[in-house]
Amino acid sequence: MKIEQVKPTDYSFNPQLLATLIASLSIAFFSNITFAQGLSVIMTEDLVPSVDPISRVITELDTDFGAYDQRQIEPLQDLGRRSQSAGDFQQALSFFRQALHVSRVNKGLYHESQISIIDSIISSEVALKNWEEVNNYYAYQEHLYLRLYASDDLRLEQGLKKMSNWHITAFNVNLDGNRIQHLRKANKLFKLRMRVAQNTLSLGDPRFSMLEKNIKICERELFLASDLNREMRRRHPRQQVDSNPRRPSYSESKGRVFVSVD
Repeated sequence: MKIEQVKPTDYSFNPQLLATLIASLSIAFFSNITFAQGLSVIMTEDLVPSVDPISRVITELDTDFGAYDQRQIEPLQDLGRRSQSAGDFQQALSFFRQALHVSRVNKGLYHESQISIIDSIISSEVALKNWEEVNNYYAYQEHLYLRLYASDDLRLEQGLKKMSNWHITAFNVNLDGNRIQHLRKANKLFKLRMRVAQNTLSLGDPRFSMLEKNIKICERELFLASDLNREMRRRHPRQQVDSNPRRPSYSESKGRVFVSVD
């Protein structure tokens, strides 16, 4: 077999051919980049949801301050109040709860800064008629006030008054069907307020009379609703519990039964 000799190829440098090759590669490269950019824009517009202005504000707050920076507390409360004004109480609750969390992280479990935040949370929960949550936050606020203020501090009276007013309202209009529980809480709070009054008010202040009357009303209503009273009435249906004419009980009275003084 005869092997033919391969003729050597001429690989001499050709400047014109090299320039043409570079130009072709450049066109292809930039065309691919343009396509990729167009594809990226299409995917972003189709798949990424738009960011609403409030979410953008939250992102900016986190970027500016950090997730738990205490400087977020006031802006978050402002956003919550703005949402309340717009009637978006669920969104308002998100802002207020975040503000409460940041406050607890930075200032401890018990701090005065929480009071106004909890008031705002309660007002939103009331608007949504979430009575169980309203009750829970009032219980939390009661605990907070008792931890923050002594019994000779008028700020404690201001806080306990908010809680007792809630339980009076819930009792009088039967908001959640737990009238006896609200009655017990109101009784406890009136007694606490009497203790604060004895340490802070001058003799003859009309609030003493108001608190004393409300404590008596609570005690009376609790007795009338008790098993002991029901048993006594069963055994002696015609006998009065005492010699005084019996005032209508909470179940028979259509009006409010408590005394209030501003």
